[in-house]
Amino acid sequence: MNKKEFINLLNMKINIPKNKLEVIFDCAQDLIIDMLIKGQKLNIKGFGTFFVKEKSERKYFNIHLNQVRLLPPKKVIAFKCTKNLI
Repeated sequence: MNKKEFINLLNMKINIPKNKLEVIFDCAQDLIIDMLIKGQKLNIKGFGTFFVKEKSERKYFNIHLNQVRLLPPKKVIAFKCTKNLI
């Protein structure tokens, strides 16, 4: 499901104009991103938790150069759902 389909479903459930729903959705998305950038967790009761997880560095083999190299550590967004969704 993409953003447009999601907004159409919301529009059918609650009679709010689509343009207002898009603004609300964009604001919520911006808030979530800002919280995750700051390193905070976002817990939505009955849904799950979004958090930032740091992956450690790892080795990879470059076929073209025939060398083993290290990928630096990086941060990724992770999600853990509640037991209700399983």
